[in-house]
Amino acid sequence: MGARRKQSKQTRRERFRRWYRPLLLVMIVVAGWQLSGHLPEVVMPIDNVQIEGEFVHLSRLDVQKQLDQALTADYFTADLAALRAALLKLPWVQDVTIRRRWPSTIEVGVIERQAVAYWSDDALLSDRGELFRPAAIDGNLSMPVIVGPDGLHQKVWQFLLTLQAKLAVLGLDVKKLVLDERRSWSMLLSKGVQIQLGRNETEKRIRRFVEVFSMRNAPNIDDIEYIDLRYPNGFALRNKPEHESDSSAGRRNIPEWNQHA
Repeated sequence: MGARRKQSKQTRRERFRRWYRPLLLVMIVVAGWQLSGHLPEVVMPIDNVQIEGEFVHLSRLDVQKQLDQALTADYFTADLAALRAALLKLPWVQDVTIRRRWPSTIEVGVIERQAVAYWSDDALLSDRGELFRPAAIDGNLSMPVIVGPDGLHQKVWQFLLTLQAKLAVLGLDVKKLVLDERRSWSMLLSKGVQIQLGRNETEKRIRRFVEVFSMRNAPNIDDIEYIDLRYPNGFALRNKPEHESDSSAGRRNIPEWNQHA
């Protein structure tokens, strides 16, 4: 009698084990199906968006607006890559880092572009050599203007750096550098002097210019309006109108250079 009872219990256990796993799986599927239509849209809301960065030209309000438009999910499902891409569309944004901070904060780190030059009339050049076009450009920033054909902004910028280094010994800065369609160079210096460099041997011509104006008996650069460096063995200059009557400044004979009226 006892053996039969023991055998009966084992049989019931085997039947339970046989149906336990399939039944549990069915219960999970049914529960999930029922809950899927009743879960709230925001499982874990984002309570705080923290924006970090040092802004000079970039508006923190613009950053916030861009985030508000792109941030449509909750803490776990927010697409951080899409948020970053949205912020990178702002002209003054150089780079963005975004991460989650438990339990309900999104941290946004923004690096603002550093402008180093104006490009023509409608763009700026960053310190990474990239052009960007803000909606409004402040024309009073203390930086040079560079102009050239499309796609050559990095070439013009690199030549400007070379010129600035060579002219520093004279206490001069390049305010504007132009590369025209014929690939001819010209520039405007800080003393108001216009320089024609031409197409060929530009660095040699600049070196000669620096050597001459480093001499003790060189003309006063403050009196000069225009210099043409395209001569083989010298250059021509024109004085500013208020100094044209000063013949000594305009016709001094210096052995190392040729002067033309």
